[in-house]
Amino acid sequence: MNHKLLFLAFVALLFSGCHRTTLEDLAAKTAEDYTERYCPTPVENCQRTDSVTFSRETHTFGYYYSLSGKLDDSAIIEIHKKEIVSTILGSLKDNTSMKEYKQAGYNFRYVMKSSTTGEVLIDKTFTKKEYN
Repeated sequence: MNHKLLFLAFVALLFSGCHRTTLEDLAAKTAEDYTERYCPTPVENCQRTDSVTFSRETHTFGYYYSLSGKLDDSAIIEIHKKEIVSTILGSLKDNTSMKEYKQAGYNFRYVMKSSTTGEVLIDKTFTKKEYN
């Protein structure tokens, strides 16, 4: 009886130790936890973070924002689109908390939509080639 119990405990330990958290698991959990805990964020600098997602199929983090105030204007966004995209890329390059994901070649998508119309004003995905 004791040998049977010891064997079952050993098997249970063996199987519980087999599941390793992958980088994909960590990414999905990070995105889900952030969204549940903080989203939607308060509006700051005319933007609010609506959610963060992670796609296992494409290895892409998705950051979804709503723009308000003076940024909630497609004409203004179009005029400053290059500057905005460049600023986002610079922030991504400097972001040390995403280092492991960047080293693994994950993608980062930023979608910014109008708070009033729902129109997508910016939809840009950065790949390793762009942020390295």
